[in-house]
Amino acid sequence: MIYYIDNTRLSDLQTLIYEKNIYACKIACLLESYGLKYDFAEFWIQYENAMPVTAVSKFYGDMTVYATAQTDFDELKEFLQITGFTSVLCEREIFKESYSGIIMEKISVNQDVKAEINPDLNEVYRLLESCKSDTFEVPEYEDFVLDMSHKIRHETALCVGVREGEKLIATAVTVAQSEMCAVIGAVATDKNYRHSGYGTKCVNALCNLLNGRKIFIMRDERENEDFYKSMGFENKGKFYIKRGKRNDTVL
Repeated sequence: MIYYIDNTRLSDLQTLIYEKNIYACKIACLLESYGLKYDFAEFWIQYENAMPVTAVSKFYGDMTVYATAQTDFDELKEFLQITGFTSVLCEREIFKESYSGIIMEKISVNQDVKAEINPDLNEVYRLLESCKSDTFEVPEYEDFVLDMSHKIRHETALCVGVREGEKLIATAVTVAQSEMCAVIGAVATDKNYRHSGYGTKCVNALCNLLNGRKIFIMRDERENEDFYKSMGFENKGKFYIKRGKRNDTVL
């Protein structure tokens, strides 16, 4: 059975997602950032034999699934279809024709690499926007700034940057962050300053701030493997994202 999370089941959710796992991290980050008081941040648990085995979160239409060996994927798929979504992220291909990519991970270590902490988010967004491509998506401006500023205040996100004079030329962001782990994304360098080590400096500086957490990145299968391996990341498996339309049934 799948149950909507309210205060009576909150402890089960917190226990289930207290793991060094990328999907658990994303759900924990959302819970720590927004709690249960916003209708755009929702959470569910699937139970088997009265034990919590699967956690699901929904931020607006984007859903994340933390599955275990006991997950009932048939029930989960039916639930997702009925609930409706704009995307579903999971370690398994629940729906056909999902986009797949690679998860890499490492344990953060102190490298004494420094960068500017939490630069102005307007500057960060302009840099990200200038770097967008078919495989580097950028959210809407208001969505990015509001969510990131909220998470930074709640210590569930970090951003670092490097400048050339007054200009922000490189950045890296934790798009999700919990007590146990973090997910780095939005790594970007101005096209006029690439291949000079600025992206590496930002990622290493961000890792340096994460105090021994396990760190994950999600990358396209065709890109950036050598870049992240040079900083100690290792391939650890695949992720799957299914795109849909909010309130639509996906077959």
